[in-house]
Amino acid sequence: MFYLILSITSSVLIGNLLKLFQKDKKSSIYLILLSNYFIASLISFFQMNRVKVTFYLFDVIFAIFIGILYFLNFVIYDKNIKRNGISLSISIMRVSLIIPLILSVFLFKEKLSINIFIGILVILLAFILMGNLKVKLSLFLIFILFLNTGMSDAGLKIFEVYGKNDISFFLFILFLSAFLINLIVFLFKDKKFYFKSVLYGFIVGIPNQFMSYFFLKSLKYLQASVAYPLLGSGVVIGGILTDIIIWKARPELKQYIVFFLLIFGVIVLNLT
Repeated sequence: MFYLILSITSSVLIGNLLKLFQKDKKSSIYLILLSNYFIASLISFFQMNRVKVTFYLFDVIFAIFIGILYFLNFVIYDKNIKRNGISLSISIMRVSLIIPLILSVFLFKEKLSINIFIGILVILLAFILMGNLKVKLSLFLIFILFLNTGMSDAGLKIFEVYGKNDISFFLFILFLSAFLINLIVFLFKDKKFYFKSVLYGFIVGIPNQFMSYFFLKSLKYLQASVAYPLLGSGVVIGGILTDIIIWKARPELKQYIVFFLLIFGVIVLNLT
């Protein structure tokens, strides 16, 4: 549970840092992502126990594949925000935890107790309530975001089960792949260099790497059917609390309902 709390904390920190950096109108999100992936891959490289690193084709190819999904997820998410709105986009990303949950139950034979099943349903209900269904929807973009996010998240569990190398090696290849793809897109699409964006990305890259690192660690001690819902709900709860405490936001009634549903879901998940 300790590693999961660290992963949740890192994720909440990323959200607040991005919110802070977006106040700088000159900043380029592609450049922030580029430097973020660079520093995340660098941290992973220095974390590696290079004595134990062995070249396994599956580990390398799979890490590259998940790295591509990581970057594509941002692009799809960005398009969804513009077309379907931010609340629905975030909701779809959270609900996509269904994919790693199904994978864990049917492929890895994890058992779902009654309390875990009820907790998951409550948390999914809360995530669905987050969405704004009043906007005119693009169902194709919603489906692609759901599928891509779910596959990206499920990839961490798949590596935890089938991967033979150290976690840091996997993350090094993953973030390096995302960096190289982002670099190509940046050179062809953006090209505007802004030093502060690089600095912002370096800052975000630190908790970004630790978020994935600690979550992979947590999967060694927790069932995926518990870890994924706890991560998603913990990030949303942390986001709501920091919005109130740091950003002085005034939550709507729906946000309070989501907050208390998530708290209830987390409590039920942890019942023994």
